[in-house]
Amino acid sequence: MDTLGEDLVLLSIRPDNGTIATKSRLGYGLRGSELVRLAATGRVGITGDRIVVLDGQPTGDEQLDAALASLAGARRPPRPKTWVGHPGSQIVDTYLARLAATGAIRPERGTVLAFVPVVRWRIADSARAADARARLDAIARATGPVDTAQAAFAGLASSSGLGPVLYPGWANRQLRRRLERIAKGELTQDAGAAATVQATRATDAAARAAVQSATDAATQAATDAATAAATQAATHAAVSAAVHAAHHAASDGGHGGHGGGGGGGHH
Repeated sequence: MDTLGEDLVLLSIRPDNGTIATKSRLGYGLRGSELVRLAATGRVGITGDRIVVLDGQPTGDEQLDAALASLAGARRPPRPKTWVGHPGSQIVDTYLARLAATGAIRPERGTVLAFVPVVRWRIADSARAADARARLDAIARATGPVDTAQAAFAGLASSSGLGPVLYPGWANRQLRRRLERIAKGELTQDAGAAATVQATRATDAAARAAVQSATDAATQAATDAATAAATQAATHAAVSAAVHAAHHAASDGGHGGHGGGGGGGHH
C-alpha cells in the first residue's frame, strides 16, 4: 500500500493533454489513502467512529508523518469524514511533486491565452503507470469479493472520480458499477474472515515450530490479524469518507472541500 496515493495521481493524469482529470475530487482520495496507510503501519485505528493514534513514531515518509502529526495534534480524535473531508489545498500538488522527484512524471510549463501560466504533467515512467492501471483493471474486471488492499485502491479510485475517466461509455458501465460497489464496502472480504485466516496461519505455524518459535509465530500472527482488521476498518472509513466529501463538495458547487489545512477534524 506504500504507493497507494501516488498510484491514484498517476491514474488521474490524462495522457493526451497532461491535465489532472479529477483534481477537484482527488484530494479526498489522497487523504483517504493516508488514513489507510497509517492504519496498515499500526499508527492509527478506528474506535467509535474516531481516528485514534496508536503509535506516534514517525514512519519515515514525510507526507505520511505530516498526516500523523495532524492527527496526534488534534484536540480530540477526529471523525474520518471530517479529517478526510479537509485534505488541505496543496495535497495534490504535494503528490505531484513526489512523483516528479522520483522521475515518474515530469512537468511541462507553458501558457494559455498567451499569458496565463499552466503546468501539464507527462508520464515519464510508463511501466509504473501501466502497472497501476493493470492492477486496477484486474480488480474492476474480476468477480467476487476483494481483499483490503484491493478495496482501498479501487474504492479510493472510485471516490476520486476515476471510474468515468478510465472506464467511459456504456460498454464499461459494469466496471464502473463494480468500483462503486467496492467504494460502498459491498464487496470487501469480511474482517472476521480475514482474522480467522490469520489465526489459522498462527495455529499452523505453532504446530510446525519449537515452543519458543511457535510462541513468536503466534504472537506475530495475532499482531498481523489485529493490524489487518484495523486496516480494513480504516479502509472502509477512508473510502466512505472520501465518497461523502466528494458528494458534499459537488453539492456545494466545489467550494470549501480542500480547505482547512491538515489538522481539521475536531468535531
